[in-house]
Amino acid sequence: MFKKSKEHLRDTGWSYHQHLIHSFKQGNKLVVIAFKSYVHGIIPSVWISDGPVSIMKMYRQIKKLQHHYRLFKKEK
Repeated sequence: MFKKSKEHLRDTGWSYHQHLIHSFKQGNKLVVIAFKSYVHGIIPSVWISDGPVSIMKMYRQIKKLQHHYRLFKKEK
């Protein structure tokens, strides 16, 4: 587990702290998206397109990260 963690951090080029902050920020964004989606399910006129738009924004940001860029490149 520790070896794979060190490899992952090396691949990202981030310190443990940078990785932790990034992961928490992404996780918090997903919690907000989930909340808005639940509310939208109950009240369809609220946050009509926030879920899909937010997910696409996150996707574009993640796709630019160096270590993920290589993964996306392999998919093609």
